[in-house]
Amino acid sequence: MASKSFAHRDMWGHEREGYAHERPEVAYAPAKPLAGISAPKWLHWEERLGSLGAGIGTIWGVHVTATHLRIVDALWETPGPLEVCAIGSLIWLHAKWHRSTRLP
Repeated sequence: MASKSFAHRDMWGHEREGYAHERPEVAYAPAKPLAGISAPKWLHWEERLGSLGAGIGTIWGVHVTATHLRIVDALWETPGPLEVCAIGSLIWLHAKWHRSTRLP
């Protein structure tokens, strides 16, 4: 029959005492938030323009594909939707890259 308590088998009980009650000292200083730094206005507009271009290109591509159900190559043959989506994505990526590499 198994015993209900395993306390008599605990080999590391003396090391567990006080562990939950003592808080260790912090070895580093907490980082302060950078409240005074904000991104320039043109960077916000570049992000918006890029995402808008990518969205318009995607919607245009779906429209071209939906109107020509039998011809799957219609998306590749129609000039415009893929290019607009790609340029919008590149503009958005450029804005995100610029935001991440900008020094405070």
